[in-house]
Amino acid sequence: MSETIQVNKVSVILGALLIASLVAMGATISKNASLKKQMDHNQKALTDSIQIYKGRNGQLVAEKTILIGDYNSLKDEYDKLDEQVKDMKIRRPDHVVYVETEVVNEVHDTTFIIDRSLPTLRKDFDFSNNFRQLAGFMELKEDNLGLNITQDRTIVDYTLAIKDGKVYMSSSNPYVQYNEIQGITLPAAKKPKFSVGIGPQIGAGFDLINKKPGIYAGVGISANFNLFSF
Repeated sequence: MSETIQVNKVSVILGALLIASLVAMGATISKNASLKKQMDHNQKALTDSIQIYKGRNGQLVAEKTILIGDYNSLKDEYDKLDEQVKDMKIRRPDHVVYVETEVVNEVHDTTFIIDRSLPTLRKDFDFSNNFRQLAGFMELKEDNLGLNITQDRTIVDYTLAIKDGKVYMSSSNPYVQYNEIQGITLPAAKKPKFSVGIGPQIGAGFDLINKKPGIYAGVGISANFNLFSF
């Protein structure tokens, strides 16, 4: 009987080792696949250009892939951006995005007819629209010509969204051009899933009294701890 119990213990130990090996191998495969996917994504983020498309309301939308990873990835790839975050006194942000834009306004050509018989000539101008306020006047006094800008304001608004490692930006100002977008998103760590349930159970084991393998069935409590997922 002692020999049988000893053999059973060895079988249990070997089975446990086999299960542990399979779990470790599965975890390694899952981790490597995740790292490979992240590396491919980050390679695209560092090499792809900004994509522009029209939204539902006709506004232009700029789309750009950004890095996915920990905060060290930001320091490794974008030193200047890392320094800017430090200057803002923000520690461990969830997302960091840098956007460089310029506003290319309309060009206006105006011709004034000068009446030489007048000692002073003044011409007002106003090229304002919904997105820019530009106004002033030109003044001619004898041989002196002056240009005075009384108002020069550009109105720009931005909407920014981040999803799946990509940044989406739009502005109601049609004169906005996107020159550069870069940044990083730090995904939240996934917590291992733990669950407890009650239900029917069927299993196999070794009957020490009758000295033979057996199958049992019944109702029991089970606990599951998911270390990795595919």
